[in-house]
Amino acid sequence: MSTANETQAVNAISSTDSLATRAKVGVVVPATNTVVQPEMEAMRPSGVTNHVTRMLLPPRPYDDQSAYKKALETEKGHLEEALELVMLCEPHVVAHGHSIHSFRGNAQTALAEEKRLESLCGVPFITPSRAVLAGLEAFGDIKRIAILTPYWPPADDMIAAFFRSCGYDVVNTHGMKSTGPTAVARFTTAQIMEGFDEVDDERAQALIHVGTNLPVSALTPSIEAKHAKPLIGVNVATYWLALRRLGIQDKIPNMGILAEKY
Repeated sequence: MSTANETQAVNAISSTDSLATRAKVGVVVPATNTVVQPEMEAMRPSGVTNHVTRMLLPPRPYDDQSAYKKALETEKGHLEEALELVMLCEPHVVAHGHSIHSFRGNAQTALAEEKRLESLCGVPFITPSRAVLAGLEAFGDIKRIAILTPYWPPADDMIAAFFRSCGYDVVNTHGMKSTGPTAVARFTTAQIMEGFDEVDDERAQALIHVGTNLPVSALTPSIEAKHAKPLIGVNVATYWLALRRLGIQDKIPNMGILAEKY
């Protein structure tokens, strides 16, 4: 791995090309993730190209909740190595397709991590937690939320604590208890819809989805119609904010209220 100064010096260059006439989006995902790449490709506007790199990430021991909790607090994937690779294609922004680490701590922790990663790559870096917060702020008047994840209780508790530290009232959470990272992508449409039925609460003004390998994005309009409230999903919010940070204001169709109206 290069030093931070060396990495920044290399990565400060961004360029367009024959296909990327407007922008290139770098995307970093865990090696096991099979959902972020196709979902973000479905959101890609004309003249923008996506460039995906994969990072190694140790699996969490879901069958031992104490070890699972410890892993959430201490695990470190190979993000910097993946970032160094994707920056060689000279993107204008990097979107992180891995959510759970960005929900450690509080709003100040999340901002500091975003700034650290931007200092490494020299372009805007979009963390999922900050993107979901930006999505909530776009609506302007939301304070009470309900959160769906593919995780187990320690992860759900960590995510709820993050949102509470940011001033939101978390009225309900529901973790779908995936039995491993690739298993997240195998939840069916029916199971995901049932998960939102389980987590929704009449007090909630908005629904939140965390967990980038859970295939929620294309279901967003159906979920919003059924529950009569907005859904801020982690993949939609992350890609939406990446475009908006570049000044690209195109509406993203068929991905819900946030992507179409803000």
